[in-house]
Amino acid sequence: MNIDPSEKTLIEMKASYGTFVEQSVFLELDPAVVPDELVAYIPFAALWGLSDDLEREQRVAEAPEEAKADLVRIVQLIDDQLDEWLAGDEANSPKPSMEYIAFSAMRMAADYM
Repeated sequence: MNIDPSEKTLIEMKASYGTFVEQSVFLELDPAVVPDELVAYIPFAALWGLSDDLEREQRVAEAPEEAKADLVRIVQLIDDQLDEWLAGDEANSPKPSMEYIAFSAMRMAADYM
């Protein structure tokens, strides 16, 4: 399957990444909490957005190369939008949203690669 990673839906991720996706637990993220320009990337944050460093590193270690490459490309593509949101008002919140944490952790997963 040759799909632009920025356009992959969960179904297409399953087709591309196979058992890695089927064996992964996905976070349930609310699109209403995510900035409009980042909503399309919720499937990636749901897959990679593990807040626990060890769990996130394990997921990276288990991921197929295509999944890792797609994540790195996605984060590079949306880097400015992530900066705007993740360095915004919620950065100072004592209780950031699960969505905010997931997108932050997704970026950390890409950086870890």
